[in-house]
Amino acid sequence: MIYSRLQLRDIVSLERVCTRLCDGIHKDNALAKAWYRRFPSPHQYQIRTAINTKNDIQLRDWFESFTNDKALVNSLTDRKPDRIYVPALFFFTKTRLMSQCETFTLVTTETIQEKHCVNSASLSVDGRHLVIACDDGTTKIYVHKAAGSWEVIASISHTGSVNSASFSPNCRYVVSASVDGTVIIYGHKGDGSWKPVGSFSHTDCVYSATFSADSRYVVTASEDKTAKIYGLKDDGSWKSEATIPQNGPIKLATFNPIAHNILTGSEDKTAEICGLKNGRSCLEKNSIERHRWVLSAIFSPNGSHVMTARKDNTAKIYDQKANGSWKPRTTIRHIDYVNSANFSPDGRYVVTASDDYTVRIYGQKANGTWEGEAGIVHKDGVLSATFSPDGRHVVTASKDGTAKIIGLQDDGSWVEKASISHNGWVLSASFSSDGSRVVTASSDGAVKITELRSNNSLSAVTE
Repeated sequence: MIYSRLQLRDIVSLERVCTRLCDGIHKDNALAKAWYRRFPSPHQYQIRTAINTKNDIQLRDWFESFTNDKALVNSLTDRKPDRIYVPALFFFTKTRLMSQCETFTLVTTETIQEKHCVNSASLSVDGRHLVIACDDGTTKIYVHKAAGSWEVIASISHTGSVNSASFSPNCRYVVSASVDGTVIIYGHKGDGSWKPVGSFSHTDCVYSATFSADSRYVVTASEDKTAKIYGLKDDGSWKSEATIPQNGPIKLATFNPIAHNILTGSEDKTAEICGLKNGRSCLEKNSIERHRWVLSAIFSPNGSHVMTARKDNTAKIYDQKANGSWKPRTTIRHIDYVNSANFSPDGRYVVTASDDYTVRIYGQKANGTWEGEAGIVHKDGVLSATFSPDGRHVVTASKDGTAKIIGLQDDGSWVEKASISHNGWVLSASFSSDGSRVVTASSDGAVKITELRSNNSLSAVTE
């Protein structure tokens, strides 16, 4: 009971006090549980899904790529997966092993070559499906076959380039957004097929479409100066619920991870939060900033912070005050456009990516301030930088044709551990939900699924 009420740093300190406490912490798996509790519930669900879909052979291979400690591997893989703490222990141990690895050996398990530029690619939470968005007006859904290959199982057709395509957190839906102004939702059926379950229109280009954490809502962002919300009905259909207007084209719209509030960013130089009730009506608008164009905006995992990336070469972090308003907390400065800004899954770090060729990582201190911890340099502009599910690695996507993987060391430093190459701009790069793979999409038409393994010097790590 005591351990369940303590934070991770407190348990680490207690572990050093005496043998009895150390043994108790070890037997209760208190460190793993405390680490797991730092993540919001939607992220915990994703971790559980990613772990529970692996069989014993996959779990064993997952660990053996990073340790020679057979006793540790056996003790982990022999545990009953239905125990609630087991996914936390699995993921905590794997994260520690990956962090101790100085460099990664990259194994490209699949390369999918399209004829046109691929704007984005990502895996479902359970790792069984892949979705890619292409310039030729198609969104393709791939399924992972038993033999290890990836095969197209469904294709969503638009009449213009697809700007974004993504899975719902529960893996049951895919939403596709296109330049032609349409949004199409496909659902995963019981027989394994994917079928259309919803189709909606804007009067101009749709830049993005994003699911809520509970997978029951989708919010779109469009050139027609509106963000629209669609909801899942009890009969499985999707229906328009609300429209959020702004004074300029809306480049982005995203949900608060723990509520159905919407954060939008517009070319009229504003970022606004719209409060919703049951996804049906806009209760109020709270303007965060009115400065240069907002290129991206995102909530922190606990919903208490917002970060924007802007064309004035800055990213800003905002804190929510007791009265519900938002106050600027920290400004991160670059010397060119900031293309993206993201929080780590546990909310302890932020990362920004800029056209000035750099990526910057800031960490939050105990007093709530944010301080710079690392800077990573590319040979050309960086389009995005995204954290791994454990928050201890970052993958970048750059115009120089590379995606760099940066890792957090025990001493607090961040170092480059691997680099994935393409023959064109890397337009998107993301980790799988278990953190073991990176998916990259490029203007060269290639999608690469790359597995991260340790370098050749495996060491035994005793649990």
